[in-house]
Amino acid sequence: MPLVKLLSRVPDLQPLAPEDLAAAVDRLVLTRWVASVLVVVLTLVCVHGLAVPLPRDPLLGLGAALALYNAGLARYASWVRKRQAGNPERALALLRAIVLVHVALDWVAMFAFLHLTGGVTSPATPLFLIHLLMVTVLLPARSPYLYVGLAVAALAALASLEAAGHLQHYAVLPLPQGLHRDLRFIAAQLSFFAIVAFASVHLTGLVVRRRRERDRQVAELQRAAQAVSSSLKLDEVLDRLVGNAANAFGAKAGAIRLIDETGQRMAMIASCGLSERYLNKGFVEMSRSQIDREALSGTPVIVVDALADPRIQYPREVTDEGIRSMLVVPVVGRHGPLGVLRVYDGRPHRFGVEDVEFALSVASQGAAAIENALTHGSLQRLEQARSQFVRTVTHELRSPLSGARSMLKVLLEGLVGEVPAEQRTMLVRVDARLTFLSELVNDLLALAATQSAELQEKPVAMDLVTALRRVVEHQTLEGTAKGLTVTLDAPEAPIMVLATDQGLARIFGNLIGNAIKYTPSGGRVEVRVAAQGSGVVVSVADTGIGIPEDELPNLWQDFFRARNARLSEVVGTGLGLSIVKRIVTGYGGLISIQSKLAEGTTISVALPGCEERPGGPREPETVAE
Repeated sequence: MPLVKLLSRVPDLQPLAPEDLAAAVDRLVLTRWVASVLVVVLTLVCVHGLAVPLPRDPLLGLGAALALYNAGLARYASWVRKRQAGNPERALALLRAIVLVHVALDWVAMFAFLHLTGGVTSPATPLFLIHLLMVTVLLPARSPYLYVGLAVAALAALASLEAAGHLQHYAVLPLPQGLHRDLRFIAAQLSFFAIVAFASVHLTGLVVRRRRERDRQVAELQRAAQAVSSSLKLDEVLDRLVGNAANAFGAKAGAIRLIDETGQRMAMIASCGLSERYLNKGFVEMSRSQIDREALSGTPVIVVDALADPRIQYPREVTDEGIRSMLVVPVVGRHGPLGVLRVYDGRPHRFGVEDVEFALSVASQGAAAIENALTHGSLQRLEQARSQFVRTVTHELRSPLSGARSMLKVLLEGLVGEVPAEQRTMLVRVDARLTFLSELVNDLLALAATQSAELQEKPVAMDLVTALRRVVEHQTLEGTAKGLTVTLDAPEAPIMVLATDQGLARIFGNLIGNAIKYTPSGGRVEVRVAAQGSGVVVSVADTGIGIPEDELPNLWQDFFRARNARLSEVVGTGLGLSIVKRIVTGYGGLISIQSKLAEGTTISVALPGCEERPGGPREPETVAE
């Protein structure tokens, strides 16, 4: 098996993420540069400045060797990052191998350095401890304990070889002759080193593991916050939250239970890592679940061993699921408790008091998600009720309005007898009011349709130019009658957009109709069509009364009319542009307006293009602002 594959399978290196491995390599390289310089400088200072009997040339050679293999490993690591960037799995395996090669070479160098500085009597023995602490920080899990054992064994081997005369002993300190052969001294040195090394590595490892756990929890809490803000679908958000909680603790499973409408039971609403059999075991009865009652009262509960805890409501199911410990915290909303968050693990004594704060933070995110989703659902239901009310009322008004206008038409045309002038004037006014009311009813129905998915037609690929020509031809009759010039500048080739015929008719019928209504006689209304990227822009420009600049931002509001429009004789509902904007937005488009008072207005509609293909139209690209 190749060395890279063998080294990449070392279990203690598996938990490290690629970025952590890369950081470990960088720190090892930096540390070794410092070490190589120190070996050379301190050797020269000790030999020539302090007259310490050190083997100068071997130590200088060791410093040079450190620098040489460090440069090689640094260059290889850089090559791995550049060349294997497109293959992350291969890069990860190579980085794991590099870390282990670093440690192995350092051990050889450390062994040589201790030998050259006095072996078991060397004052540099604590440097070995520094290296062990560095390994503890950089490498996870049980590796540091293994390295301590190997370090003690290496020192023992070095002491044995020097004591037996197989290796030359360098006496660099004024110590009793033959001390390096004294078994009691060797045993004391090794015992002291082993005790200090194991204690230091253990304490450092506890701190490092706790810090990594906290880092992981913070990252999961950030993901939980993102999950809450990313969607208003309650099931989706809570599933993510439970998954984040379980991942943060490295736990077996997690779940969120909510109090049902009766207030007597709790139902599972989100879970991860639990079997279907466990999920289907039934409701949790509040009267029988002491754990949940305690949690809902505001006291987080830690079950250290589920097999021996009498508070478990379903002990057999918990045992079969392999659950040995639990952490249960309340999910509290603005108006009181909503349920509980549970985290399960297969090991007893898994959770401690220090884990409660993080679990409460996740539960707080869950409460926010639940209340946001419930509020959103309530608003949707209210909006649907409002739209239903508008549709019902306007539908009921349509028939009597049409009947009244028909009867007025009969009277005004004199089909039932001549109408006196004064009465005709009053009937004309009534007809104008009924016409306005009829337009308002139609606009309200159109507005309700834009707010209700069930009333909206499904967009299809259609030719914008053809639809636009029909609208312009119809509106030109009214424009010509008013003494206006209405023109259309559009290409002959079709331009496909994803829309509906009724929607396009309402968009451009409203825009062109408004341009005609608010443009005095002798003016112009120009409609232009131009391709823009993969989409199309249709602009409707007029030489009409214009719009005050300070009122432009309000034009898209329901029932809003500019002050100069209200003072004119033109009747309007103030709903046309808000409906147009909703339709354009629904098609994935953008609408913008430019206007100057008393000079005219230009409204531009940008729609994404699409292609007709077998099996249906291609989804349009989003129009960029």
